[in-house]
Amino acid sequence: MPNQKMTEWLDRVCAHILIPSYRKKVRKELTAHLNDRIRQLENDGLSHEKAVEQAIMLMGDAEKVGKAFSKCDNLSLFIKKVAINIIIWIIIIFLIIYIINKIIKV
Repeated sequence: MPNQKMTEWLDRVCAHILIPSYRKKVRKELTAHLNDRIRQLENDGLSHEKAVEQAIMLMGDAEKVGKAFSKCDNLSLFIKKVAINIIIWIIIIFLIIYIINKIIKV
């Protein structure tokens, strides 16, 4: 069951994921992993609060984990490709305009 620290960590991870359905899937999976780890740590004798802190620490830095998941986020890749295509087309259009202006002035 998520507590404040887990929720904050999950929020920071999921902030990097743009597709809502993928974000929800990742959050559900990470929550399950955290809960499993917490149960293991509690069985090893840690208090619930210490087990939560330890489980979060073992999962890794939220920013790094979120960025790793965002690489699998197809929307992020799609947006980057679209942005590159737009820039290329803008350059092409400016080149065409420049060439037409040079031809007209001759």
